[in-house]
Amino acid sequence: MFTKGSLIRGWFAGATIFTCFTFGDYLSANVFHDSKIPWIISVLLAFIINWSANSTLKQLR
Repeated sequence: MFTKGSLIRGWFAGATIFTCFTFGDYLSANVFHDSKIPWIISVLLAFIINWSANSTLKQLR
């Protein structure tokens, strides 16, 4: 069933992934001269943030 908690969890995951990927792409293009290392780091950072917040967000109902 669709609840307010699942909406918040989905929004948080989507916003975190979008923000990390976009910021990594921006850093890659403008600061590191199209290196893919900042983008890879941002992918890992998005995964770590979502994974660590998962237990806290599961408490929402």
